Amino acid sequence: MGKAALIALVLLAGCQTVSVEDPRKVWCEFNQPRRDATETTPRSVLDEINAHNAKGQLWCAWEP
Repeated sequence: MGKAALIALVLLAGCQTVSVEDPRKVWCEFNQPRRDATETTPRSVLDEINAHNAKGQLWCAWEP
């Protein structure tokens, strides 16, 4: 086994799986409504912003 493979094995062995009871609650704690759109924001980015805010309304009871 090479040094690189051994290092990769050690790094993978140190990883732990964390169980989250309510992923929506975690998402709500770490996100907030996006209000960063401007007149020059591309349509694709506007769609991302709108999807993010829609998820926040559904999961976190954000107000528009």
